[in-house]
Amino acid sequence: METSGNLDALAARVLERARDEAAAAVRRGEKAAARELERAEAQRAERRHAAEAASRTAAERRLHAARAEAAQSKRRAALNAREAAVEAVFEEALRRLRTADDPAGPGKRLEALIREGIAALGAPASVRVQLNAAGQALARAPDFPKTIDGVSVSVDAHAADTVGGAVVTDADGRVIFENTYEARLARSREPLRRRVAETLGLQDTKERTGA
Repeated sequence: METSGNLDALAARVLERARDEAAAAVRRGEKAAARELERAEAQRAERRHAAEAASRTAAERRLHAARAEAAQSKRRAALNAREAAVEAVFEEALRRLRTADDPAGPGKRLEALIREGIAALGAPASVRVQLNAAGQALARAPDFPKTIDGVSVSVDAHAADTVGGAVVTDADGRVIFENTYEARLARSREPLRRRVAETLGLQDTKERTGA
């Protein structure tokens, strides 16, 4: 009976130790599972935050691109408006020049334009001038000078394709000064463009600062 009692006590101790070990294993497993769950939650939160950040970044890029495109469209519209205004001014200027009633007479106006060309060429001994058909008719008039400021003037037979004014060249035709209405307006195009831009409030920063 004593041996049987010892065995029972030993079995009880073994069972108790086994229960303790099993309980400890369960607790370790529960802790490990809790840690794994916490790690998984943290990773999910990180992925969510990364996705939100990426989404915000993409949205900010789209907004920036939209703003840049809007600014570019506004600038294009402003430049188009400026160029349209400049062209309108040029067309009106040409129309007025074409129909202007000079008190001194059209012949005197043509003579003055040729004189400017002669001065621009440095007053050579002689010059040739190209005129449109109306200018040629004026130059054939008996009272139109054949010499201006001591410089001999000959008129080309070929009519120039111009609204008015004169193309003045030296005798060899190598040095040319265009003093047609179109050329005179073209020389004033850039200043006129700036004036129109300023009037319409279309100047950009470089134009306002003179950079």
